[in-house]
Amino acid sequence: MKILHNSPPDGVHYLLEFFGCDEKQLDSLSFIRKLLSKAIADSGITVLNKHFYKFSPHGITGYLLLSASHISVHTWPEYSYVTCDVFSCGGKDETEEIVNHMKAGICHKKMRTRKLKRGFMIPAKLS
Repeated sequence: MKILHNSPPDGVHYLLEFFGCDEKQLDSLSFIRKLLSKAIADSGITVLNKHFYKFSPHGITGYLLLSASHISVHTWPEYSYVTCDVFSCGGKDETEEIVNHMKAGICHKKMRTRKLKRGFMIPAKLS
């Protein structure tokens, strides 16, 4: 049995949106599963759980619950649109590798990336 240690509540959360995507790619359950699995393949991050769901008539939602947090994806083939979340308490380099894999793997014409720093080390205004 592998013992997992909890990281400090401090990390980075990427919100990715892809526009003008390949509709067939977005509606392929096997493509989405492979995309997420390959995104973390070299990271050394442990997958704790995963689930994917194919909607009828189209669209997929899925996630990998990771020891270092999560990756999720939601597709709307009818709009050629995909959203992905990549949240990690792991290292900056491994998180950016996951994000870069998602960017390279999804065929798209345009994308938007937002990066949020999260955790207790981030000063916050309390109201």
